[in-house]
Amino acid sequence: MDTTTFFLIIIILVAIVLIAVGIYLILVLHEARITLRRFNNILDHVDSIIEILDEKIARPASSLFGVLGLVKEALEVVQNFRKEKKEPSHGETQSSSQ
Repeated sequence: MDTTTFFLIIIILVAIVLIAVGIYLILVLHEARITLRRFNNILDHVDSIIEILDEKIARPASSLFGVLGLVKEALEVVQNFRKEKKEPSHGETQSSSQ
């Protein structure tokens, strides 16, 4: 085999490998782009939740009425929790009556 044909075959094989690596790199970058978009959407959602919490809790807490409103809501939640805890559920009343 002639050296020029040998080098030609090697160059063709290297070119094919480089094309395959380039295509794979494009696919990997496309997947990374999709993943970054999803991550960005998640961060936007978390940011909106934090914004809502800031508007509903942090800003009203700076005033006296906001603090009193928060205390009132917390007491209502605790009272509702105690009421639900004291009331037996349907499954408990059926098993105790048998």
